[in-house]
Amino acid sequence: MTWLDKLEKRFGRIAIPNLIYWIVLSQVLFYGLGLFTTFPVEALTLQPSEIFKGQVWRLLTFLFVPEIRVLSFWVIFAWYLLFIYGQALEGEWGEFRFNLFVFIGTAATAIAAMVGYLIQPFIGEVPTTYLFFSIFLAFAARNPNFELLLFFVLPVKVKWLAWLTWGILALTFITGSLATKLVVVAACVNLLLFFGKSLFTSVKATQRRKAFERERAVEAEEPFHRCVICGLTDKDDPDMDFVYDSGNGYCEKHAYLVDATPEEREAAKKAAAQ
Repeated sequence: MTWLDKLEKRFGRIAIPNLIYWIVLSQVLFYGLGLFTTFPVEALTLQPSEIFKGQVWRLLTFLFVPEIRVLSFWVIFAWYLLFIYGQALEGEWGEFRFNLFVFIGTAATAIAAMVGYLIQPFIGEVPTTYLFFSIFLAFAARNPNFELLLFFVLPVKVKWLAWLTWGILALTFITGSLATKLVVVAACVNLLLFFGKSLFTSVKATQRRKAFERERAVEAEEPFHRCVICGLTDKDDPDMDFVYDSGNGYCEKHAYLVDATPEEREAAKKAAAQ
């Protein structure tokens, strides 16, 4: 029984069904409130400077607030994809495991932001898009051949988009502030916990396969036949025929030595070596 099985057995009953539905719905709600009302949506975002002033609700509410809060078609498209990924993962993992994946990522992101602020204080909102990147990367790991229509025209498998996403995360880590670097790392925590073992197993399997292929390549280079008298092999002359006696091979030129005495064979070896 894995650690996930043990946790699910003990706490599975408290999982929130259709979690991604509620996340997307709340983001749509706060997006609308931010655009069309005076509701202070920014009061729900992840801002460590404000959290240390007592606004502790931000440690959780940032999950339900869209990072982009301007009128944009791409926000709607992003919600649509997020819903697809989340529903698929919940269908494959079950409610509890998907809840755990999301809330581990949420907690890791919040902790990373707070630690980053303590080390290097700053004012402003910590980007949280990377948390949702982790949901996409989990989906891609489970469904690498799922196809999306890029720009609604070009079919692309999500495994290639996942590699692109990893590249974006790497570039962001290299160029971002300390808080951003920590948040990027935090976005990988749930991926490591859920996929670390399978990734390690996959790497080991790849190493074993490559070692086997190298061994096969070496074996393929080794000659199958070798004359014990002159050392000629089937690699030297593919058309040469060999005969065997007591496990020893003889080329056509020295086949007459099959019935020879040991002394005659030794003399033939010396002559062939000259």
